[in-house]
Amino acid sequence: MSEKLNHTREIGCENCGAPLEYMEGEAVITCGFCGTTTMLAGYDNIVVVRSQRMLPPTVDRGQVEACARNWLSRGFFKAGGLKRNALITSVESVVLPYWIVRCSATTMWRGQKKRTRTTGSGDDKRTETYWEPVSGKFSEDYTWPVYAREDREEFWGVTNLEPGRKCVFPDWGGFVLRVGGSKRSPNVDLLGGATDFDLDAVKGMRLVNGQIVQERAERQARDRIMELHAERAESKATRITDCDTTVDVMGVDLVYLPMWEIEYGYRGKAYHVLVNGHTGEVVSGEAPVGKWAKAVVFDVSMAVGGGIFTLLYAAADMAWALWPALGFGALLVGYTLWTAFMARG
Repeated sequence: MSEKLNHTREIGCENCGAPLEYMEGEAVITCGFCGTTTMLAGYDNIVVVRSQRMLPPTVDRGQVEACARNWLSRGFFKAGGLKRNALITSVESVVLPYWIVRCSATTMWRGQKKRTRTTGSGDDKRTETYWEPVSGKFSEDYTWPVYAREDREEFWGVTNLEPGRKCVFPDWGGFVLRVGGSKRSPNVDLLGGATDFDLDAVKGMRLVNGQIVQERAERQARDRIMELHAERAESKATRITDCDTTVDVMGVDLVYLPMWEIEYGYRGKAYHVLVNGHTGEVVSGEAPVGKWAKAVVFDVSMAVGGGIFTLLYAAADMAWALWPALGFGALLVGYTLWTAFMARG
């Protein structure tokens, strides 16, 4: 193994013998001559990755831009005219390495739910709180993706493939009541449509080497799945007293995914969209929130506040509550008129 002054190193391909240059820190290297991937698993421990697959690209640059603009046009929270007015400033195609961990996870949980009940009658009638024991079990199969690079900010949004990760990021600007518009990645089969790795299929795209070896990727997948299942268990009870998750791994594959990273500008701000080059679907994206979405969120908030004071005025005979009720109503009408005639987006 040789080392150069510019921090690149070189080894021979274990399959064809061609020289493989790689940057210091990279540990999963794909030969540009025969497509064989070599993993540096430790000092003098060079392993050929046998389970090496890819999702072949099926969309070109023009189709990818169309996919991105179509995504920009859909959704209540996105700014009006975004599809038409967004200026695409950069489109980059890359082929990124992921370790796909095929596994099944089962979680047993126990906890307590907070309940209320009414006891007594007449003057002795009262409401009391009690804790009800609850328990359950849930299981799910995964093809869990672990991005095989250290720098997760190197390409925008590449970790958002993970189930449960936030993948849609609404830009509310200076608006305070930020409710809705975001989304989390679903659990999908990332091996659907996978084929044997073929260099010819990704000609013209930048092929990126990995840095994380298989054993570490498997540990990361186990840890993230246990975190995700713990969050799911927390949502099933008021408090969780015990949560036990078992992750059974059936296999780990190195899979190269074609991705298109798109940057666009809208009213002086830069946003990103990441498109799966195999399916043409948007993996993750950012978008400005439209003025009417903000108006709806604001008006609903004002309506709820005004409704509470109106009930106090009408049902509890609290005369003072009329004034805050009218104040909430005035804010609702005023913001709606401002949105209609003054606001942009």
